[in-house]
Amino acid sequence: MKKVSIIFLLCLFLAPLNVYSEEAVIENFRNLLFVKFTSTYNFIVLEQIPQEQSYYTNRPVDVGFGIGVKNIFAGFSMSLPFGYDSSYEKSSSFDLNFNRYAKNNYSNGFMKYYSGFNDGIEFSYELRIINLGYSKIFVFNDEHSIRSAYNLDQKQNISNGSFLLGGGMFFSSIKSDSSALVDYSDSLNAFYTGPIFGYSYTIVFSNNFFINMLAAAGLNIINSGEFSYGIQALPKISAGYHSKKWSANIYSNCVYLINQHNEALDYNLFSGNIGLSYIRRLL
Repeated sequence: MKKVSIIFLLCLFLAPLNVYSEEAVIENFRNLLFVKFTSTYNFIVLEQIPQEQSYYTNRPVDVGFGIGVKNIFAGFSMSLPFGYDSSYEKSSSFDLNFNRYAKNNYSNGFMKYYSGFNDGIEFSYELRIINLGYSKIFVFNDEHSIRSAYNLDQKQNISNGSFLLGGGMFFSSIKSDSSALVDYSDSLNAFYTGPIFGYSYTIVFSNNFFINMLAAAGLNIINSGEFSYGIQALPKISAGYHSKKWSANIYSNCVYLINQHNEALDYNLFSGNIGLSYIRRLL
């Protein structure tokens, strides 16, 4: 009976230590009031498979500023008047990205409209692309914080990883008035949907530095007038630093749609953004 009592007392003593250890893996910052500065380059690349030709956007870098109170954030961004290739016509664009990082899942939505592309060699083309998408992916390890690497309002203190599972819906529309791109004289519209699988791992070193590498891919059913199939890759990477008062990172979010329509119109779409952000916690 005496041994049982000693074991029971030890369990009561150790239990709080275990709880503290688990909570210490992910640290929440206060974020009562903060400001955020960003610099982002957004892009779309159209790859025509049969012709072995690619078309690129030509636009400058966006800079942004915002103010946040706890989980509410409002900001704006604008394009710099320089930073694009003056050899080609500047692309007209509307690029909106939405990201939400919760405890055990994250969501990503985007709306991209671009007109004015070039072949990276000599010519510009009257080409218009609309690309829309929404995905939601669940994180299986509660002690793995994707939020800390991309939203920067948490800090992960121990290196670890997690399997990912989710799904998404996507839409693309391609049209051209250029005589060199007759395959797109009529709008080529396609809907994509399917499951997404992946794995994310964060390396934490020197206490405050981190690198997150996230590899996710999906199998898509495509409807573009007739049903076909495709593969989609959604890689993410973020490297940065956390302190009590500020956080910063360099990041990239991409979506790579690999399509199989027919031999004449097979194409791939590569879109995403590359940027850096800085958050200063005031309260």
